[in-house]
Amino acid sequence: MRQLRYNVAISLDGFIAPNDGSATWIVDDPDIDFTSLYAKFDTFILGRKTYESMLSMEPNPLKKVPKENLVVVSRQLQSENHTNVTIVRDDFIGYVKGLKERLGKDIWLFGGGELAGPCFDAGVVDSMETAVMPVMLRDGVKMVAMGAHVVRLELVDVRRMERSGILMCRYKVLRG
Repeated sequence: MRQLRYNVAISLDGFIAPNDGSATWIVDDPDIDFTSLYAKFDTFILGRKTYESMLSMEPNPLKKVPKENLVVVSRQLQSENHTNVTIVRDDFIGYVKGLKERLGKDIWLFGGGELAGPCFDAGVVDSMETAVMPVMLRDGVKMVAMGAHVVRLELVDVRRMERSGILMCRYKVLRG
């Protein structure tokens, strides 16, 4: 079965974005191989806010992803105005479960915290991968929204990026 992997940049104090949603705080590291990272996935799930912030990125790493593999969870966006993505309005957890059962590469839960929280509560997230930036935002968007359950993790891998000091951490989500 495909894995749903929550992969996110995070500040040292636990935020994935400042309140304005900008990404200028993310530390650049030329040693991070984004081409290789994106190649591990064929499906991407985003919340509306993350999707809207990605629209202005150049280059946009998701621009070449086929519509059926670029999923935006939103009750506000209209499909006719966003023809290059699949918009899921209701029962997105059921939709994610269906995606996991299909053949393919792993699924990147791209963001944000409001989307990740219910996914953790439903038990559909298999791993959490964080790029911990040597930055403190001190306020902003939480990595995971408030939820009903404690989520236990097992550290699988950690490495320090020499140039930037970014810590790349991978955790397995423990069940039961």
